Amino acid sequence: MNLKLPSKIKGWFNANDHPDNLLTKFATTKQQKYLIALVGYFNQTLFHYLLSQSNKVMAEDVLQTTWLKVINKNHQYNGGTSAKCWLFTIARNALIDELRKQQKWQYQELEDCHIKSVPLTEQVIAELANEQQLTQFNFLIQRLPFHQREAFIFQQEGFSLKEIASLTNENQETIKSRLRYSKQYLRAHLEIKT
Repeated sequence: MNLKLPSKIKGWFNANDHPDNLLTKFATTKQQKYLIALVGYFNQTLFHYLLSQSNKVMAEDVLQTTWLKVINKNHQYNGGTSAKCWLFTIARNALIDELRKQQKWQYQELEDCHIKSVPLTEQVIAELANEQQLTQFNFLIQRLPFHQREAFIFQQEGFSLKEIASLTNENQETIKSRLRYSKQYLRAHLEIKT
């Protein structure tokens, strides 16, 4: 009996297909098959992150820039961090560069990024009441300040607190605060009944 496994499951049985190994092999051999496998693993999650922080056109552009940087800077991967962290760091930096280039980058200090920084008007609340729960959730996510939204999305992508701190070049306490504020905001506004 010959059992065909989906490609993601195959990787569980073959340690050579682990993303860290694929990136190491690509960095050392420059063989396209390893890059293609990495794109298969991470393209969708990178795009989701970029889309959550920008619009579709910018997310597509930055995703392409990210993969070009991976091709050009793969020699800088030393295996000290996971491939996922390394790729998300490149994507995040490319996104921030693009936002700065388009003069859309707005850095807010943590003190400015608390719940009160994103007021919801009666009109916005009424619009939320008419939408389904997932739409409400996505709407609220987009209303979070950049750094809170980023920390929340990274956590949803499976990154640990330590990894998020490393990705964003912040300390863990700052990340904890950003996550706490974002979750408080979401909880408070998802419980609104009109």
